[in-house]
Amino acid sequence: MSENEYREKMRTRFATFDVDGDGEVTAEDFEAMADRVIEEFGVRQGSSEASALFEGARRFFVGLAAATDTDESGSISESEFVEGAERRLLDNPEGFDAIARPWTQSVIAIADVDGDGHVSVEEWGRALKAMGANVRGIEKDLKAIDRDRDGRVTLEEATAAVVEYYTRERSLDLFPTA
Repeated sequence: MSENEYREKMRTRFATFDVDGDGEVTAEDFEAMADRVIEEFGVRQGSSEASALFEGARRFFVGLAAATDTDESGSISESEFVEGAERRLLDNPEGFDAIARPWTQSVIAIADVDGDGHVSVEEWGRALKAMGANVRGIEKDLKAIDRDRDGRVTLEEATAAVVEYYTRERSLDLFPTA
C-alpha cells in the first residue's frame, strides 16, 4: 500500500466518523455512532452498558482529537484527520491502542447479546455495520479478525484489528468504499 492508499483509507474512515456528514468530526458524531450501536443491539438508553459505550466514544474522540485536531477547535476536519493519522497514528500501535481499547471494550460488552462473555463473529459484524463498516468489507475481513478461528472475537482480537487498521499501511480494510 502506498502513502496515497493509506491516506485514502483514512479519508474513507473519516467519512464513517462524520455521521452527520457536515465535513467535521465532533464528539456528537461519536455519540451518534454509539447511538447506532445501542439501537442495533436493543440496549436501553441509560443502562450501564449504554453509559460505558458513551464513555468509550467520548474517550475515543478525545484521543483522536489530541492526535489530529491541530487547530484545537474541538472538531476534526478531513485534512486534519488524514494528516494527523499519517503523522501520529501510523506506526504507533501502542499509542492508538490506548485510544481505541475503551471503545472496543464497550462495543464488545453490548455486542455480547447472549451474555456468555464472548462475542460471536456475527455479533461483531453487526457492531461493525452499526459503526459504518461496508457490508462487503465485513464479510471479507471477519474471519481474519477471529485470529484463533474459534468463531468468537475477543477484546484482544478486535483491538488488534482496529489498531492495525489505523497504524499499518497494510491491514484489514474494515471500511472500504465499495
